[in-house]
Amino acid sequence: MRTLSTQVRLRRLIRAFDDAVNRLQSDPREREMAGSVAARLLELATAVREAWRRENAAGPLPRSLQRYVRDALRSIDLAIAGVQQAGADLELLRSDFEEAALPLEIFMRGLDAEPALQRSA
Repeated sequence: MRTLSTQVRLRRLIRAFDDAVNRLQSDPREREMAGSVAARLLELATAVREAWRRENAAGPLPRSLQRYVRDALRSIDLAIAGVQQAGADLELLRSDFEEAALPLEIFMRGLDAEPALQRSA
């Protein structure tokens, strides 16, 4: 399975989320812009989801692995949505986001390495 498009978009989202949280934490005036920041992050998350749909359609994964991806993407969306809430704990949201996004990125890399692993076995 090839997931390069999904990986690229996921990495972009990870960087953008980290930058957004850092910016929101460093300047209290930026909190007023949290809604537009969250909207942009949700656009990037939608791009990840669409890339995944296209790439998964070529060779669907077993349902349990598809569920893992779906749940990770949902957790990412929830962390992003929390950014715009007044009084949100940005460090907790960062932690929630990273706990979903970083393992998902590694999982995607593993999907691309799978055929090479099968050839060597």
